[in-house]
Amino acid sequence: MKDRTIYLVDGTYNVFRAYHATPRLTTSKGMPTNAVLTFAGILRKLVVDEKPVFLGVAFDTEAPTFRHEEFAGYKAHRPPPPDDLLIQLPYVRRVCEALRVPILERDGWEADDVIATLAAKAAREGFLVTIVTSDKDMFQLVDERITILNPARANLVMDTAKVEEVFGVRPSQVPDVLALWGDATDNIPGVKGIGEKGAKEIIRTFGSLAEAIRRADDIPRKAYRDNLKAESGAALRSLALATVRRDAPIELDLEALRYRSPDHAAAYALFSELEFNNLMHEFAPRADAGAADYKVVLEPDELGAAVEQAREGQDLSLEIIATGPDAMTAGVVGVAFTGRAGAAFYVPVGHAYLGAPGQLRLPEVLARLRPLLEDPQRPKAADDIKHEMILLARHGVRLAGPVFDTMLASYLIDPGRRMHTLDVLALDYLNHRTLLYAEVAGSGRKEIPVAMVEVETMARHAGENADLELRLKEALEPRLRTMELDELYQELEAPLVRVLAGMQMAGVKVDPGRLAAMSVRLGAQMETLEAEIHELAGGRFNINSPRQLGEILFEKLDLVSRRRTTKTKARSTSQEVLEELAAHHPLPRRILDYRSLSKLKSTYVDALPLLIHPETGRVHTSYNQTVAATGRLSSSDPNLQNIPARTELGRSIRAAFVPEQGCLLLAADYSQVELRVMAHMADVPELAEAFRKGEDIHARTAAEVFGVMPELVDSRMRTQAKTINFGILYGMGPVSLASQLGISRSEAQAFIDRYFERFPRIKDYIEETIAQAERDGFVTTLFNRRRYFPDIKSPDRMARQQALRAAVNTTIQGTAADLIKKAMLDLDAALAAAAVRSRMILQVHDELVLECPVEEVETVRPLVKRCMEEVAALRAPLVVDLKTGSSWEEVT
Repeated sequence: MKDRTIYLVDGTYNVFRAYHATPRLTTSKGMPTNAVLTFAGILRKLVVDEKPVFLGVAFDTEAPTFRHEEFAGYKAHRPPPPDDLLIQLPYVRRVCEALRVPILERDGWEADDVIATLAAKAAREGFLVTIVTSDKDMFQLVDERITILNPARANLVMDTAKVEEVFGVRPSQVPDVLALWGDATDNIPGVKGIGEKGAKEIIRTFGSLAEAIRRADDIPRKAYRDNLKAESGAALRSLALATVRRDAPIELDLEALRYRSPDHAAAYALFSELEFNNLMHEFAPRADAGAADYKVVLEPDELGAAVEQAREGQDLSLEIIATGPDAMTAGVVGVAFTGRAGAAFYVPVGHAYLGAPGQLRLPEVLARLRPLLEDPQRPKAADDIKHEMILLARHGVRLAGPVFDTMLASYLIDPGRRMHTLDVLALDYLNHRTLLYAEVAGSGRKEIPVAMVEVETMARHAGENADLELRLKEALEPRLRTMELDELYQELEAPLVRVLAGMQMAGVKVDPGRLAAMSVRLGAQMETLEAEIHELAGGRFNINSPRQLGEILFEKLDLVSRRRTTKTKARSTSQEVLEELAAHHPLPRRILDYRSLSKLKSTYVDALPLLIHPETGRVHTSYNQTVAATGRLSSSDPNLQNIPARTELGRSIRAAFVPEQGCLLLAADYSQVELRVMAHMADVPELAEAFRKGEDIHARTAAEVFGVMPELVDSRMRTQAKTINFGILYGMGPVSLASQLGISRSEAQAFIDRYFERFPRIKDYIEETIAQAERDGFVTTLFNRRRYFPDIKSPDRMARQQALRAAVNTTIQGTAADLIKKAMLDLDAALAAAAVRSRMILQVHDELVLECPVEEVETVRPLVKRCMEEVAALRAPLVVDLKTGSSWEEVT
């Protein structure tokens, strides 16, 4: 029946919903794109899933409609579209044009009416119609030939039965419900005092608005009865406004609606401009498979010849095909390598499908490649080279020589970029569409094990990747030099890859027994809390259900919050809301406690034992250099940087991280490093002097701001000074400061003013940094790391202000991140030179944790202190606090 089905997309509703329901998204130049991206995704999914023969998209026009003429207040309360949505609307139309989806519109008529008219005409001619929308107003159009496909609900199909199940009345009764209920969005008044529940109850009982008015005396509830009698005229006007018209002046032109394939060139150009990576890849021109030479190597002689050819090149590019993303557990299926662009060799070692050719063994392959891989003079190129380093190290090969990581280079060039994957970089820098892994092995339920992929297919994919890594090196290296980032790359980020690979392989020992006992304790505490929660709520409910919790808090207990969720306008049960409500009732506090226990139990206490490596008995987190835009390292699988250090629960979890027998943990933590960096970069003599003298910096700040002798500073003054010292780093204004200190906004502003009066260089530095960001679009750290801020030119004032605050913070936090990275490099070299067995095993922002044999502790302590404190000469000297202990908790 596809050739007898017409798909009509409610473009206006879907675009507006996409804007309000999805997070803010911008291009690298600051162009907002969230509505365009979501709308383009709806169209592409519709085309791919439904394969429509007839398709059109309806939009409102700017002209007033007949509803405005009949009711002057129609949509009067609706605010004008935000500027960052208006900017996107022309691009929405360009998406339709590039995808060759016909646009349907008529001045004086809404998109709903255009769709309703075409749907009615199509149904009369025997067609089936699917309307693509999540707008409840359109439910009224559903009948035996017209259905609704809701893109916001995993393409939920709404027929007459489903509309009645979801909305509570038959489709034909939807306008009657809306007439009583009203619609604040469109300023349809409805009847005072009759909400959604009452409106549906009345229409189910009487069948229609007209019948309810005629038999108003039979309505049981007095308020409903009296109000409907008094406002029957308004209700009928509301009915006219809520009823979608089927008589718009538009003809059903099947040829105009016939769907044609997209304009690939226009689509690629548009999606490149908007930086929609997945869609760019889909519409990018395909490379000529015959232009590159990717050979399969199956015999020892062929491998020898391939190695000799690779030796002739200056670089060696490497792509290892593994059975999974975890380099500590994955097996190797094949190795691709090349020494020159345009060619590559693929050596399969683990393909296991029926009919797979005979293959060389991995030890034999690595033995032939070892001289190249371990050559310290030969540069290596790869995508995420740390992954390759670990895989090779597990098989006894140490990847040596200068390394070029395409992902890392891309990150330095633009740390705000959403993706640094090889396929995206190939599109951006080489205008080349790669053969994706999903095209090779499938995705989702259709994905097959990599070992089951045919050798020839994998050779094209792996060989192409190795080839592109070499070509991207040629494209990215000059850009690093032009942007003066080559020193940062060569002297800091690239060498750090080896250090992080070593830390990842070392891992950290976790005591599963302690975690098991803790899990039991937490489970018992959660049961106790659950009983208290149900008692406070006056009955059992699903604590993890936001909807059920919302009903308890806002309906049963009648608590009031200022916040609502942005997507549904329902009452939010977020942490911020519960914190607000906890001042008025004990239940929200218990919910917060329960959530805290539940999160820590599931994320760490129960999960960590499952992540213990079967051979090493340790947990091997992955340190990521290309995630945080400030330059900080992040940790994943598991994230060990998010374990709380100051809560009792967090410390209990840290107690399960222990050293090997005969060893201790040594923790080195920078003291107030970001404040010291600020004192240096802003050149604040008062703070620098206080740090040099080892004074309490918050007490010194309080003395300066309050104009008192240091010995007269009390705890309240120090707390206020501490809050603003750190708050200044994050652009804290008077509203936030007032909230944190529990003072009025005017008092907070006065405090900030006094702070800047005493430390004018800090204010100057903030203003200079903001000026640079506005002028250049980026800021730099002390080590010349760049971060771009496209939102600085955004029409959205809040986004612009947030970007400016982040710009100031980046110069401080980014410099602190660079300092500890350099300290890690210096310490790694010092440990190697001292020929000790002590090793770094954890990094949590400003803290390093080492595992040291007991007999080496006194040797290693001064090494750590020297490497971290002497990493850079700042006006405010760096200071490191050292602790040793038999668990991470003891050294925290």
